[in-house]
Amino acid sequence: MIKGLIFRIIMLMVIATGIMSYIASLNGIDVRQFLPTFERPQLPSLKLPTMPDIKLPVEGDEGIQPATVSKIYKWRGDDGSWHFSENLPEGRTAEKVIFLNSEANVVESLPGVNKVKNPTPALDDQPVEQQPAPSVNVNPYSKKAIDKLLNDARGVQKIMDQRNRVLEQAIQSQ
Repeated sequence: MIKGLIFRIIMLMVIATGIMSYIASLNGIDVRQFLPTFERPQLPSLKLPTMPDIKLPVEGDEGIQPATVSKIYKWRGDDGSWHFSENLPEGRTAEKVIFLNSEANVVESLPGVNKVKNPTPALDDQPVEQQPAPSVNVNPYSKKAIDKLLNDARGVQKIMDQRNRVLEQAIQSQ
């Protein structure tokens, strides 16, 4: 009973407000002037960092080079192997001139660490089992999808553990 009474009072207030705003608009009064105004807060102006302008010299350009750029020569030795050096030996011609930014982050790899390569089957080899292509509308919350996700995560964990063991062996052998 009380809920019904409160509902009726609220409805009468809404109807009365509507009638009063209609009469005010007929008399040329803008009702929106009585409503509180909210302004959006101004976000601070953020300036994103930009990459510095590094102008690399072109081949044959003997102009002034920036201090951060090194010139590397690529040339073939007597045994047929490729060599890279900052100074070109006399009597050799550079196959290619490479400009290297010395401020770039280059990390040397550990010696003796071989990249793990996935064996690629020959074109004539047919896989023994062909996995069915996943349907387009697979429910990501189904038991099958969750099991696949967990198996994929276990596979990634095995790869990462194997990589960690190889890296630890390389560190210990140094």
